[in-house]
This record gives sequence, structure tokens and C-alpha cells, in this order.
Amino acid sequence: MRDLKNKLTSSKNTKNIQTRKGKSFGYQVLGFGAGGVAVSDPIAFDYLVIAGGGGGDYASAPATYHGGAGGGGGGFRTSFPGGTKITLDPGDFTITVGAGGSAGVKGVDSVFSSTTSAGGGGANDTGSNKDGGSGAGGNSNDSKAGGSGNTPPTSPAQGNVGGAGTDPGLQSGGGGGAGGAGQAGASGGAAGAGLANSITGSAVTYARGGGGGHAGNTGSVGSPGVAGAAGATNKGEGGNGVIGQSAVVGGAGGSGVVILQYPNAAAPFVSLSPGANTSASSPGDTQTATFTVTGTLSF
Repeated sequence: MRDLKNKLTSSKNTKNIQTRKGKSFGYQVLGFGAGGVAVSDPIAFDYLVIAGGGGGDYASAPATYHGGAGGGGGGFRTSFPGGTKITLDPGDFTITVGAGGSAGVKGVDSVFSSTTSAGGGGANDTGSNKDGGSGAGGNSNDSKAGGSGNTPPTSPAQGNVGGAGTDPGLQSGGGGGAGGAGQAGASGGAAGAGLANSITGSAVTYARGGGGGHAGNTGSVGSPGVAGAAGATNKGEGGNGVIGQSAVVGGAGGSGVVILQYPNAAAPFVSLSPGANTSASSPGDTQTATFTVTGTLSF
């Protein structure tokens, strides 16, 4: 069995290597790397790591006082296409998929190896926890500012700022998204756009912000008294805020997702658990592993 330590120090891709104790399978995989590479060698993974979106705001008493702001989209971090892959030695690796935040609560971080995407900011009256991968919108009460995006900071940025609330007018801001800032309140602040990624072979948009609501009239969420819509599951969307009614709550943020791409020749040696996480062929003689819940990658 070859010396893995020496191999790692001479590899072309050594920036993001997590050293693990290797398994020895005792034979070669033809076609995987130049001249065939033993399965005990590292595997380089492209990745898309999306955190859980933040929850949209409820409306406080008195009824019709103000609309609820939109939650921030979950942090969006990826190496695909053309970025620096993460190379791992064989072992067992925990992949964390962040849950979406409930009404007014920040989303949960998603993690793959050295890459962490921050949960989207939660929209609430107190302004606590509204910063995140993308920031939550600001409430109309006292014209609160939107939450900061790209918090903690990454390069490239993992998200954008939430839109501010406006008062008078009782309009709450939209949550920021991976593709743009949330808009200031104006008949309910529009949500920040998400970003599309095609790591699976098809372009899918992730990490959109939640739309803001406003007091007592039809807005981006619906008629008065209608709860904010939830963000989409496994897309890290922020939850929508409500129209100004104290009896309803904002929408929950959508859960995140972690998607990994690696060479087809390595696929026989890669396993995922639990069963909700799946793998499939993707373009370019590659395989993608999609983690929709927290689980384990093994090879």
C-alpha cells in the first residue's frame, strides 16, 4: 500500500485536504486517474453547500400594526464550476444539512469538510439573529434595517443583505438571497433572488430570500390574516413574512442541501447514509451525491 502522506504532499490539489486514516482495498481502479489509482488514494470532490433559510416574521399586536419581513436565504457556497475542489482521504465523513428556521428564527448551517454555509437570517421584531448567509428583511416598525448578508464573511460572498422596512407605510423588507439583496418595503418588499447551479447536470435555483408583507392590505404573501408561505425544502429559501395580523405567523425557511460531484470510477467505493441521501450519474463521466438530510459519506 502506497504512502498516503507522501502522496498528499506531492498532489496538485493540497489546499483543502482533510487527512483521514485510509482503507486498503488491495487493488487498482482502471481509468480513475492516470494509469489507474488505488482506491485508498484521495478523491477530489466538487461541492455545493446550501444552508437552511431563515424564517419569515410574524406580525405583532396590535393587529394590522405592521407586516412581517422576509427571512434570509441560506448561505450559498460552491466549487462548481471551475473552483477549488476539496480532496479527502478515505474515511467516514459527516455531512451536515441545515434545517430551515421557524418563524422569526435563523436557519441552521450546512457543512461539508472545511466548507460551512451560514443559515439565513431570521426576521423578527427584536432584530436578533437577522444576520446570516443572507440577511433577513427589516420590519416596518421604526423603519428597521435589513440584516447583513455574507455573515460570517466568505469569498466569494455567500449571500446578500435584507431590505429595510419603511414607516410610515408599514411595509416590511424582503430577505436577501444568494443572487441579490432583498428589496425595501413597498407593498411588501420583494425577495432577493437566488442563484442557479448545474452541479447535478440541470440548472436549479437555490437560496432565494423570503418576501416581505405589509399592514392590512394585499401584499407579496396574500390577503390579511394569511400566514407567510414557507421556503422550498432542500433549496435553502427564506420564509415569507405575513400581512399585518397578530393571529398568524411567518413562513418557515426551507432546509438546505449538500451536493458532491466526483469521478464515476470512484462510485463503486462511495456509500451514503441514511437512505434518504442518494447518488446519480451526472455529465462529464461524473457522479453526484445529494444529501437532503444530515448523514455520512464513506469510501
